Parts: sequence; structure tokens; C-alpha cells
Amino acid sequence: MKITASHLLSVIWAGAGTFIYNYQTLIAGVLAIGAAWYAGAPVWRQLKDSNLQTRIMHRETLAMRLREAEERAVRVAKAIDDPLWKAQDVTSDPAGEPIEISEHDAHGVEQMILGRLDWYLTTLVGTEDAAVEEAKAALKAALKDLTDTLSDVHWPAHNDQSGENYSMTDEEWAEVLQKAEDGKKLATAKVSAAWKANRALKDAQQASIDGLRRQIAALDQSIARNT
Repeated sequence: MKITASHLLSVIWAGAGTFIYNYQTLIAGVLAIGAAWYAGAPVWRQLKDSNLQTRIMHRETLAMRLREAEERAVRVAKAIDDPLWKAQDVTSDPAGEPIEISEHDAHGVEQMILGRLDWYLTTLVGTEDAAVEEAKAALKAALKDLTDTLSDVHWPAHNDQSGENYSMTDEEWAEVLQKAEDGKKLATAKVSAAWKANRALKDAQQASIDGLRRQIAALDQSIARNT
């Protein structure tokens, strides 16, 4: 039996009609999904671009914080390391054994330290990571303890038992003199405690800097994958 082209076309159309009739719900669903995707594609592209821009801006913010943290750490070290080295020189011999500090050196070192880090330990308090803030507070306390001891050492050398606005009893003056003698011996330990607090701050600052670098590296990878 010979099949004509028109008969074959009729059979195909009939089969297609039957398929459409049997699967019309599925076909409608597929078409609806396709239409929704096509309509939503610009929105998704816009959201993707927006998220990318947000990551780029966040990366710039972190980079700025990193630069500030690095510069701040260098400035802090430059401000306090030299006075502490001087304090160590006048409270320990070359072998590292403790020596009594003189009134003259006590006054000099105290003046080197007083107010040196106020811009950081006081003015910028509460502006950094919790670990850094904790280390800052510890260093501030250690420096205060050290300068108080140095003041005890040199104060009697520059003042008398009675002055313009004060007058001490013999007992009070004897206590002042004893504190000066005790301070000469305690200064070495106070300097050591200040150095320990200083090193702890450096470690905390470096950990914060390393954390910022890791965040920036992760963002760089994310940005690269989406550009």
C-alpha cells in the first residue's frame, strides 16, 4: 500500500495532537517554567551583579581596615619599644640580671613613657577586635604600674618632707622613702611585665591583621569566580 505525503502528514499531526492532549498539563507546566525563567533572568542577573558589587565594596572596606591596622601596629611599636628598651637597660645588667634603678634613670624613663600611648590606649579604646582591646587594656595597666613605681623611686629625690601644699609626718616620710627603696628593686619586674604585655599586644594585633588578610583572600576568590 502506497502512503502518500498528505496521508503521512495527517498521521503525524494526529499523533502530535494525541500527545498534546495526553500531556497537556505537563506541557503547560514546562512552558510556564520556561516563561518564568525567561522573565526572571534579568532579575537574577541584576541580583548577581548587586551581590558581586557588595562583595567588592566589602573587600575595599576590609583592605582599608587592613592598611589602618598595619600602620597602627607599626606606630604603636615605634612609640613604646624604645622606652621599654631604655627601661630594660637601666634595670638589668648585660647578663640579664636585675639591678636597682637610680632616681635619675627612674625619672627619665617615666618621662619617656608617660602619655606616649594615650592616643592609642585611651583615645582609640573600643575601636578594635576584642582580643586586641583586651591586650591594650593589659598594656595600659602594666605601663601605669611601671610609671607609678618609677615615680615612687625618684619622688623623694626631688621633693622634701614638707612643701608648699603639703606636710608629711616623720612616719609618712619614712613610708615614702621605703617605697622608693622598694621601687628600685621592683622596677626590673615591672619592666618585664610591661614587655610581656607589649608582646601580647603585638601578637593580638598580628592575629587581627592575619584574619583580615584571610577574609580578603576569600573575597578575592569569590569575586574571581563571578566575574
